[in-house]
Amino acid sequence: MRFLTLAHRWMGVALCLFFACWFISGAVLIYHPFPSLSKTEKLKHSPHIDLNKVTVSPKEAVRIAGVNDLDRLRLIDLEGQPVYIFHSLKNKIQALDAQSGQPINPLQKTGARKIAEHFSGLPVLKVDGPLDYDQWIVPNRYDPYRPFYRVSFNDKKATVLYVSSHTGEVLQKTEGSQRAWNYIGAVVHWIYPTVLRKNWTVWDQSVWWLSLVAVVTTLAGMVLGITNLRRNPERNQKEYSSPYKGWLRYHHILGLFSGIFVLAWIFSGWLSMDHGRFFSKPNPEPDQIKNYRSIPLKKAVETIPLEALQSLSSFNEVEFFALGGKPFLLTKNSKEIKLFKNFNEKKLLSTTLTESEIINAVKKAWPDVEVQATEQPTESDSYGNLREGSLPPNTLRVILNNPVKTWVHVNMESGQIVSVMDRSRRQYRWLFNGLHSLDFPGLASRRPLWDILIIFLLGCGFIFSITSVRIGIKRLFKH
Repeated sequence: MRFLTLAHRWMGVALCLFFACWFISGAVLIYHPFPSLSKTEKLKHSPHIDLNKVTVSPKEAVRIAGVNDLDRLRLIDLEGQPVYIFHSLKNKIQALDAQSGQPINPLQKTGARKIAEHFSGLPVLKVDGPLDYDQWIVPNRYDPYRPFYRVSFNDKKATVLYVSSHTGEVLQKTEGSQRAWNYIGAVVHWIYPTVLRKNWTVWDQSVWWLSLVAVVTTLAGMVLGITNLRRNPERNQKEYSSPYKGWLRYHHILGLFSGIFVLAWIFSGWLSMDHGRFFSKPNPEPDQIKNYRSIPLKKAVETIPLEALQSLSSFNEVEFFALGGKPFLLTKNSKEIKLFKNFNEKKLLSTTLTESEIINAVKKAWPDVEVQATEQPTESDSYGNLREGSLPPNTLRVILNNPVKTWVHVNMESGQIVSVMDRSRRQYRWLFNGLHSLDFPGLASRRPLWDILIIFLLGCGFIFSITSVRIGIKRLFKH
């Protein structure tokens, strides 16, 4: 007990400010999420592709690029020119002019300025960069597109756009109010300062261990709180409730009340950094993706003739992909996504994916495993409709009959595997989503009841943390 008391005391002194910041920043984060540019907005403001200018066939483009480990191939517009964008399995990007067949040079400031002006329709204030990182482009998904140009606008919202120097795409958008709120929200809550977050491994290890120590600190405090309550020999009932005085007394009593949900939040916050340590990951393995396609993407792309590609209407983005050994082509704009397959050398035929096509592809990705059933998750589905990370509306759930009862979620509109959820991942859903954001059936969808409850609990946790801060400061001055 002596060791437990000392451990709780000094770990509490070290972490009390983190606890207070986590609670207050968590409340901010609910209503002011980390800035992002939605796919719909990106496509809405992106220029249409002039397919008549495409003179290099997909087959020829693949040969010129020499990308052997092709993972994705897209066609976009860059300053009025159609451009192929090659994504390799090594998370690298290569751009190729679809008219001349020449590699695209990195974008310059003047080009970034024009693209941002066209995208926003606003007067540009200044262009910074190229820069690899700043606070709003630290997530890993931006890695292949670095460096960026940061384009600031002279508007009331203090808008900033981030333009990739590799592809010329606008991939991030922030506004002044978003940035202000997120400095006291997401940046604090996720321990997201640029200097730390730009190195994912260091950030991951730092926050994981810090959160684990916070879990141990909270658990030790709960044990001590209950034990000391029981061991107090005083007869007076009021004194019997807590043997302490002053701020320690407030800390003890509040801890007895709020300890359960404080522990639940700290524990589930620690689980947010799991990243496959104890629970399975939601993404398919590279070999599963390969088998799901059943044909190298490089070969699938080569079957799309140039004349057939030119027969399409104008779209903002075209993507080539394969499923179950068949090549497909996906066209995108802000209003719709259309799927095409090869009809003949001069035409692509509009199509939709069937359930049997998806099942056959999933069978190839998970060989020797039977498909038990399929279903389409409804709005009330506890695993598909979440506060964070809901499945797309047109998702097919393929249930496999293997020991871990794997569910494969496939977007029937695009043919992409959205997530893989086995028994371990379903447990994670309740331990993380359930505990951390009170994402429970019958509660999460009931606003403002959910808001009132979670703000009340966050407030209690914050007040409890403030008692820790007061005690910690006093302890430091004493020693």
